Amino acid sequence: MAAARVLTNAIHDNVCRLYCDGNVVPARFRVRLMVEPHVDNDGHWTARIVSAVGEAWEKPSYQWELDVDEVAALLPVRRGRKGVKWEIHVTLELERLGRKAALDLHNSGALLAHLKRVLRRDAKPVPKDPKALPKIITAFLGGGGLSG
Repeated sequence: MAAARVLTNAIHDNVCRLYCDGNVVPARFRVRLMVEPHVDNDGHWTARIVSAVGEAWEKPSYQWELDVDEVAALLPVRRGRKGVKWEIHVTLELERLGRKAALDLHNSGALLAHLKRVLRRDAKPVPKDPKALPKIITAFLGGGGLSG
């Protein structure tokens, strides 16, 4: 499946950090791993991490984890697509800007207007609640003590 290839590449490139038993997997091991998809009878798919080179592992099972936000950032954004909430568009734009640029825009008072323009550009309604966008901005920038 294409999604498994995308996840495997993201793990190899460290776009999505892979954790094994709670520890980040080092680069020298990541390149020898791959995501192996499995489609259930009901159409849902699951995946497991396997050795891409067929090496034996020390333990019979491991606890593999990925950061959900890093995986979600791999999803394509489609303009005007129904069912995609404005919060996702705002979060993806903040991720695209990066924390430092977003903080600079926030401190200059321009971030809120920028995010509203992005929502309009992507044909998403700007939330009516005046606290909605600032709440996401604060969460992204790490909470408390922000100027602006």
